[in-house]
Amino acid sequence: DVLLCIGHLGDMIESHVGDGSSWGVSVAYCHEDPMQLLGTGGALLNAMDQLDETFFTLYGDSYLTVDYEAVVESFFGSSDAALMCVCRNEGKWDTSNARVDDGRVVLYSKTASPDEVDCIDYGLTGFHRDQIEAYLGTEMPLDLARIQGDLVEQGRMRAFEVKERFFEIGKPEGLRELEAHLNARK
Repeated sequence: DVLLCIGHLGDMIESHVGDGSSWGVSVAYCHEDPMQLLGTGGALLNAMDQLDETFFTLYGDSYLTVDYEAVVESFFGSSDAALMCVCRNEGKWDTSNARVDDGRVVLYSKTASPDEVDCIDYGLTGFHRDQIEAYLGTEMPLDLARIQGDLVEQGRMRAFEVKERFFEIGKPEGLRELEAHLNARK
């Protein structure tokens, strides 16, 4: 089951994707007023009544080559509040923002210096709904990074280290990189 949180030009996405049956999935939508942006965390609060007790978030401008089954098994096989997929990046593909120690994310900051972090948030995170629910009433916009950072500070964020790189396709150069990667694999 897929829930797409959509805002600006979201009707185009909904028109193209429909109910997801063309791709063998079930797709539902949560609409955000493009004139009152909520942020990535606020989008989840806006979708609260549509969220399962446990769920994964994935950014819409990312292409991830991860073993999703292994990620799900890791999350459900633990009692952690959340699970963040990370990639040992060392500033290679984008600015690193996380540090992992003994299977846990021990630092998560988009403003950390390069000597503090060597991994990057891969863009796939598992949550228990009550971790998001705790932010009801928070002033908007709310960045998902705040929720993730709070969980890391509380020692409640498990790490799943991914070995493959990610592709951010929200910009033309990122889309070109992905196309080159996919063409090379043919």
